Amino acid sequence: MSATQIHPSAVIHDGAELGEGVEIGPFCEVGPKVVLGDGVRLHGRVTVMGESVLGEKCELFPGVVLGCRGQSIGAKDEPGTGLVVGARTVFREYSNVHAGLPHGSKITRIGSDCFFMAYSHAGHDCQIGNHCVLANAVEIGGHCVLGDHVWIGGIVALHQFTEIGDHAFVAGGSIVVSDILPYAMVQGDRAHLAGLNVKGLSRRGFTREEIRTIRRAYKALFDEAGGRAFAERLDAAAREFGGDPHVDKMIAFLRKKRSRPLCTTERGR
Repeated sequence: MSATQIHPSAVIHDGAELGEGVEIGPFCEVGPKVVLGDGVRLHGRVTVMGESVLGEKCELFPGVVLGCRGQSIGAKDEPGTGLVVGARTVFREYSNVHAGLPHGSKITRIGSDCFFMAYSHAGHDCQIGNHCVLANAVEIGGHCVLGDHVWIGGIVALHQFTEIGDHAFVAGGSIVVSDILPYAMVQGDRAHLAGLNVKGLSRRGFTREEIRTIRRAYKALFDEAGGRAFAERLDAAAREFGGDPHVDKMIAFLRKKRSRPLCTTERGR
């Protein structure tokens, strides 16, 4: 790995830990409690503060700000609060993520191989999985939880404490105020279920049979034509499809105790 390179205009505070092959461009600032893994690259005018830990080969473009105190009235910088980012995650221009708060999870976590496009934001205490993509100007409120492989279209807003399951897709311009089922696709102002993320599942190697089973379970759960209550449909789907790992994940998500309501079909709103 190449030697660490630091532009003379950058400010690296005493105490910061830099791995091998780190590149820090002009006018960057790295705080005294920051840890940058091997091969991390800060292109220029990047700020990393607080107790932030960035995994290997993360890449930060101009204007990115990571690890600052969360936007909560009366919040203060306190030891043990911070930000942890997995390997190879990319932050494009002017995206930002805040540290956790002492009365929250304390640590905001971003997984590996994520992609934050320009002007995207994740608030304090968010827990974001691996391989997630946030398009331009996505705004995620504090305490939100995103599973793995969640893709969010541009100019989407997520209400605080919202949870999104694995492999879900949120269409651009949506306003999300409720929890989103794994594998689902949602859209709209007060977003509603619009089917399954079939294209995304296919791209990630799900077989036709796996997608067919997920589709059948989804229809059984959200088909209101029979007049049964949702709890009855949930129990019936668990009996019929129980043992399939993908359907089991859906059932477990639906049975969780939650802070936000569940995202349903437009007809079920």
